[in-house]
Amino acid sequence: MSRAVSVARVDVFTDRPFAGNPAAAVLDADGLGEAEMQAIAREMKAPGTAFVSASPGPDADHGLRKFTPTREVAYSGHTTLGAVRTLLDAGRLSRERVVFATTQGLLPVAIEARSDGPVLWLEPPLPVCAAFDGPLADILAALDLAESRLGRWARPAVTPDTDLLLPVANLATLHALRPELGRLAEIGTALRLRAFCLVSPETVEPSSGAHSRFFAPQFGIPEDIVTGSVHSSLAVWLQEAGRLRERDGIAAFTAEQGDVLGRPGRLAVEVHTTEGRASRVRVGGRAVTVLTGRLYLP
Repeated sequence: MSRAVSVARVDVFTDRPFAGNPAAAVLDADGLGEAEMQAIAREMKAPGTAFVSASPGPDADHGLRKFTPTREVAYSGHTTLGAVRTLLDAGRLSRERVVFATTQGLLPVAIEARSDGPVLWLEPPLPVCAAFDGPLADILAALDLAESRLGRWARPAVTPDTDLLLPVANLATLHALRPELGRLAEIGTALRLRAFCLVSPETVEPSSGAHSRFFAPQFGIPEDIVTGSVHSSLAVWLQEAGRLRERDGIAAFTAEQGDVLGRPGRLAVEVHTTEGRASRVRVGGRAVTVLTGRLYLP
């Protein structure tokens, strides 16, 4: 007889269905092997599928593994928040904080209750970006970005996840990009970069603080819909460039991504500062369950 697992489909970094970045989640994944998890992720075809299991130790509430359709990943912000939304829906979270045991160590998520629904917060380690001093001509050509449209408001930088952050002059330039993905993948592989993240200070919604696009063709992702993991580094980069407004030691803003793909995502971002320098960063957002059901395994 075929086994079956309960699955959920969650749209993350949005407050409405069919927007943001989709994730799948499987609870009670203890009996699944790695090959089965990969097969389920491939079948679900979401950018990320979360597998939640019993905690392997006293310091965590649950175990968590994350898979794309092609491989396991150590960290995925939107996939993690999809797992939290599914646990909330199942009535399995009773506190304002949940801690997952992952392949990278403990991963806490804060749950902020609000009248219009919870906001889920990731708090990664404070990132430190390094200046990128390499040649840009080939990169810009592959991105379809004229050198004159490269923004002067920040310096190119590389994040701890090896994402190249590039400033763009304005929103129209960012939305008009049509990268040569094959060439971009070759460059990314040669430079050992995870992705290319282009950022505009001009936004779709006037109240937002930044709009980005994220290309990772060397990892099979032509363009990511919403990338939670890059936004902690992006926020510190913006703060260091003087692009954020602080109040009582906190620079809070909304980040935009996914609009050009027809799935607008919105991330809540906070940079906490001490004596003008970033000391803590949080990245969060809302998540909406759009589908639940059972998946029968071969």
